[in-house]
Amino acid sequence: MADNRRASASHGSGDAPRRRRTTQAGTPARRTASGTGSAARRASATGTRAGSARPAGAARSAGAARPTGAKRRRPANGAASQAQARKSMAYREAQRRRRNRQTIVGIAALVLALLLVIFAVRGIAGCVSRVFAPKQADQATQEATQEQAKPKSVQVDLVMIGDILFHFGVRESGLQADGSRNYDHVYEHILGELEGMDIKVVNQETILGGSRWEYTGFPTFNGPQEMGDAEAKAGFNVVLRATNHAMDMGYEGLSSELSFWKEKYPDIHVIGAADPYDDSTSVDDLYVYEKDGFKIALLNFTYDLNGYEDPEGAVSMLTEDHVRNVVTAADAVADMVVVFPHWGEEYNLEPVQEQYDMARVFMDCGADVIIGGHPHVIEPVEILTASDGRKVPCYWSVGNFISTMVENECLVGGLAKVTMVKDEDGNSSVTQCSFIPTITHKGLTTDMTTYLLRDFTDDLAPSNFLESNGSDNSDLTVAWANNFCTQVLGSNFDTTKELIYFGPEWFAPDTAGGSTQETSGESVGDVQSEGEGTEDDYEEYDQAA
Repeated sequence: MADNRRASASHGSGDAPRRRRTTQAGTPARRTASGTGSAARRASATGTRAGSARPAGAARSAGAARPTGAKRRRPANGAASQAQARKSMAYREAQRRRRNRQTIVGIAALVLALLLVIFAVRGIAGCVSRVFAPKQADQATQEATQEQAKPKSVQVDLVMIGDILFHFGVRESGLQADGSRNYDHVYEHILGELEGMDIKVVNQETILGGSRWEYTGFPTFNGPQEMGDAEAKAGFNVVLRATNHAMDMGYEGLSSELSFWKEKYPDIHVIGAADPYDDSTSVDDLYVYEKDGFKIALLNFTYDLNGYEDPEGAVSMLTEDHVRNVVTAADAVADMVVVFPHWGEEYNLEPVQEQYDMARVFMDCGADVIIGGHPHVIEPVEILTASDGRKVPCYWSVGNFISTMVENECLVGGLAKVTMVKDEDGNSSVTQCSFIPTITHKGLTTDMTTYLLRDFTDDLAPSNFLESNGSDNSDLTVAWANNFCTQVLGSNFDTTKELIYFGPEWFAPDTAGGSTQETSGESVGDVQSEGEGTEDDYEEYDQAA
């Protein structure tokens, strides 16, 4: 039975056999003789071995088990207490570090989440903008395009000077000591009136054939092309070539001048003639000046060629059929048409019937401005009324600009100035015009020049003569010039401002339309030939100037 209990105890602690407890001396401990079987079983039941029971009052060894319910005793020494404190501090420090790491990780996660939200919002906004931005951009572009396409008022200012006549004194005034030529002095005193003008027209009366032929004067002219250099330097951009002297040097002389302009000054437009040796050009070719969509056709005609033949049709002639064809064609492609006829009777201070007749043809075909030359003297400036009610300024003759003619009357010329406007609605009209008289001062070298009447002084009068042709114009004073202009231009001429000016009120359309009956040199249609200019007219001119 004792063997059975040992077997049961052995099986209760596992499969491995229990080792026998030894004493400190290494010999096996024996059970006490006084122990009985029941006592041994009670010892086994209470978790103690019979052999390990100690006598009453004996001290329990350090490794011995404490009785159930007994309190643990604290270490008695200070070193153990300090070790326990360090362990507690280390634990708390570890806990603090762990919490810090958790806090940092949390903040980083929050920042990352915010960044993800921001990127997501921006991505959504980008998608939205890609959807709506094109529409907004298209709308902005459309509005800008509409603003640019919205018609705006456009103004074009035109100026024209009179005949350039290469008389001997004019030609020799440009001769330099080294044999070269320069004619800048001819235009020196009118440059201020050319500034700011869009269209600047010079009537090159006599041919500039150049040095290939001998330089000659009246009646068959040939001049140096250096005069063209001076005209270009002054700023002129349109040259009139349809004059009665266009064929003085034949086709070769005409071709020489046209080639000079084409090759040296391609931006200057020569109208009224075509190169007879250039099949790519025609006298019917139209020159249309354009500024911001405002188109103005410029046409030039001459009444005669001094008896020279023109079988090739190189010069634009002032015949009714030709005029009607060309002006009508120009009116079809341009907003306004300006014609420069070389017409009239020499030295006559009033227009003749042929001029009135042709003016009617011009207006019937659509001409809006008429500026004439050739008579070598000035003639009146009038406002004509076309059959459709348009008011058309007509300068019957602007006279000479430079010459050595003998009579005082031939030394007074003028600048025609016209302002044309195309308004926001696309309507085009003349809004104002003026005529500024000039005086030619004869002299040697640079003294041969032309002044505005308002800049001419009586101190210049005594030296206004040339011994070479026996002319003495020392009596051409400021008073004489003002009286002469008043005689020709009528009461519209202002002797204090030394000009004639027609303000906007002169150009209000006549809805009733003008008559087209023939007259005897008095009018064409409704002609404002002697209308009085008001003080308001000239105040407006001062502002415009």
